[in-house]
Amino acid sequence: MNKILKGSVIALIVIICLMFIASGVSAQGSSNNDTTIETLSKGGLSITYPSNWGASQATSNYSIMSISKLDSIDAAGVGQVNINFEKKALDKEFNTFVNDTYKQMQYDSSFKLVSSGDSVVAGKPAFEYVYTSTDNGIEREHKAVWFEKGGQAYVMMYSAPLDQFEANLYVFDYILSDIQIT
Repeated sequence: MNKILKGSVIALIVIICLMFIASGVSAQGSSNNDTTIETLSKGGLSITYPSNWGASQATSNYSIMSISKLDSIDAAGVGQVNINFEKKALDKEFNTFVNDTYKQMQYDSSFKLVSSGDSVVAGKPAFEYVYTSTDNGIEREHKAVWFEKGGQAYVMMYSAPLDQFEANLYVFDYILSDIQIT
């Protein structure tokens, strides 16, 4: 009888521990429920992104859409932590077009190339550039991924002040891994 009592007590303790573990996991899961996934389609691209980001004003004439971290959007509607999508007709071979873009930027003393290399976007070969720049006294880091489709050069560019770049990079990487090109 003593063995049955010990076994029952141990089983009860295990059940209670499992209940605490399950409630902890449930509480962690519910804290993430305030962020949902949104979808935006425009200019031949379809993206999904977290709901704490939203549409914002772009500063480029070639922009087809722009999203920003909602708490970084200024009074003009421009996000300080943003992802901009641009499209431009190619007037030369794609590799030359992209390389010429960065050659021109190197004449700007605030531009510093950190890295460049090959990448892939939705199964298509792409180029990736990471660089820093300074504008109005604010140093920003940028990650740009370029790809071609139908005679058009597309770039998806993430920009943020240096102190916020790494903390928000996961959103860019998520969008890049899930982007649909139509």
